[in-house]
Amino acid sequence: MIKIENISKSFTTPRGTKTVLADFSLTVKDGTFLGIAGKSGAGKSTLISIVSGLQKPDSGKVLINGIDIFSFSDKKMCEFRNKNIGFISQEQSFLENLTVLENVMLPAFITKTGNGEKKDVLNLAKKILADFGIEKLSEMYPSFLSGGENRRVLIARSLINEPEIIVADEPTDAVSKSQAKEIISIFKQLANMGKTVILVTHDETVLGLCDDILYLN
Repeated sequence: MIKIENISKSFTTPRGTKTVLADFSLTVKDGTFLGIAGKSGAGKSTLISIVSGLQKPDSGKVLINGIDIFSFSDKKMCEFRNKNIGFISQEQSFLENLTVLENVMLPAFITKTGNGEKKDVLNLAKKILADFGIEKLSEMYPSFLSGGENRRVLIARSLINEPEIIVADEPTDAVSKSQAKEIISIFKQLANMGKTVILVTHDETVLGLCDDILYLN
């Protein structure tokens, strides 16, 4: 379970201090497929960045399974995040000199999962790519991927450490309707498997498929 308790976050801008989250609280139960929507600047990306441990709130707590993740040291936070949270950014964030398969495997080697054995990680990465129907992309380099392929590989990489929480920022942006449908079906399947899925989207069709919707103003 994710429990956000009274978090606030402000940023300093040339026009002064802008508060994007003020005394904000939220509880997300395990296995929930949560969609987050709202106008630009409402704090959507900031919120999921805080939930993922990438940004620290000015005040408040983020509890994951009862543990305050911001009580961790920087090193412990990185380890916890990489093992427990699969984060899918809005941008393409691959290492261009590595193949798709190598990019998918990379987070596992950072945390030394799969008992540190390359064969275990390799087999899991191949299985995930096959489950997504993109095993044919394994030896390609990221620059040759289409928009839809890019998104599916990003999702595949986020699953290599078998995290219980998946967080995505506009995962269907800049893809076709058919590709968006395929991507959302993946998230629905993950939620049905008991994983907690949180995504930011402006797509009302996508929101309609979520278990719960949070609108930020």
